[in-house]
Amino acid sequence: MKFILRLSWRSARFVALAVSLGSVSSFAATPRPNVLVIVSDDQGFGDFGFTGNKLVQTPNIDRLAAESAVYRHFIVAAACSPTRAMLFTGRDHLLTGVWGVPPRANLRDDETRMPAFFKAAGYRTLHVGKLDCATVTKRSPDAFGWDEWLGGGAYEHKDPMIFQRGNNRREQGWTADLWTGYALDHMRQHHDEPWFATVAYMLPHLPWVCDEKYSAPFLAKGCSSDLAACYGCIAQLDACIGRLLDGLQESGQAERTIIVFHSDNGPTSPEARHDDADGNVPGDDWPQRNVARLRGHKALAWENGTRVPLLVRWPGRIAPGDREQLAGVEDVLPTLLDLAEVKADIVTHQPFTGISLKPSLMHAATVTDRAPLLRITIAGPGAPRDVPEGKTRRLEDHHLSLRGPRFKYHALPGGQSALHDLTTDPGETTDVTSKHSAVAVQMAAECRQRWDAIVKSGRAFMPPPPGTQEKKAK
Repeated sequence: MKFILRLSWRSARFVALAVSLGSVSSFAATPRPNVLVIVSDDQGFGDFGFTGNKLVQTPNIDRLAAESAVYRHFIVAAACSPTRAMLFTGRDHLLTGVWGVPPRANLRDDETRMPAFFKAAGYRTLHVGKLDCATVTKRSPDAFGWDEWLGGGAYEHKDPMIFQRGNNRREQGWTADLWTGYALDHMRQHHDEPWFATVAYMLPHLPWVCDEKYSAPFLAKGCSSDLAACYGCIAQLDACIGRLLDGLQESGQAERTIIVFHSDNGPTSPEARHDDADGNVPGDDWPQRNVARLRGHKALAWENGTRVPLLVRWPGRIAPGDREQLAGVEDVLPTLLDLAEVKADIVTHQPFTGISLKPSLMHAATVTDRAPLLRITIAGPGAPRDVPEGKTRRLEDHHLSLRGPRFKYHALPGGQSALHDLTTDPGETTDVTSKHSAVAVQMAAECRQRWDAIVKSGRAFMPPPPGTQEKKAK
């Protein structure tokens, strides 16, 4: 029987403090670790070799997984902007002002972003890639703590427009390759000082466009043109991540660099329909990607919209292997500050809603009790929409989920609800409310309490600026 040490919230803080105090002498003799956060775009739980997909090719990410602590129950938001808001702030995305994709993705100016903490601690900070939540309206990333930045958007996977302070331009080549090269140059140039970097790829977000050398092997295996292009994008992403890993090794920085990798939400497909609240996706390609048979897809609060793997590597400090701990994307910032011994109060910030995962990182059997993770569908039935003036925003009009380590509660539109036992039913096929009625009642009450607190805060669901056009969560 596997032994799991369970800690209360207070005990977890004590253990983290004890571990921190016990390692002060070792940190005094070595510089602070570099921090590299890598985010992929729309890469689902089943889009990796190490999660059981026998067709996709991710040798470099699989290698990273073999060298990392692996959280297989890591919960992000249902779409890109909400996830990145939580990643950068350590907070529930609704409290940050982000409640969907643009124009509902304007992160509030009083939210302190991840790089500000590290910059205050003496780190050189960099952002490369997708600028989602790294910029707000007319303010660029340097306003929020990134010393240097380079990025783009519009999902231009080739010959992209490059945005950089004082040097906007169009470049020739594959976007992911260009971004990777810039990140590597920066890491090598600043090898003698601690640096913090976020590298946010757009792959494998639609449209699926990649170098043919990556898609050709999948066509040769008989994949459809769509699936070959999708897996080709993932293979090209994997090659870029391999370049980052090799660059760290060659420059002698691998041992002193913490790497965090995760995707921003679940998978999507040209066949995915956001008006289908059950998250069904037709076609022969989907079962080949959704190897864990999870329910739903990107934009929905079902498991396949919000569950992705998290990898954390720090050679010699964090032992590789699976972690039982339930984790959320809002935990990443508190965790990195804890690992790098950067005090959270080094800059003023709104209260974190995430927790530090350091206890489970340092001791794989440790599981910290934590509040269930609240998520919301952001497209289709149950997604938040503008409420007419004078009307009250009601829980009963939305689809929210409350995700615990075993049970997941869904508050569904029309006042309906469902409870799923993920230990026996990870695909969320069977409502067990009648079998576990006490759990359902307790989680329903907590879901409403959390919802009421968010609405009462006045920070959520601000209407988009006049004249803005809504983008679909494709």
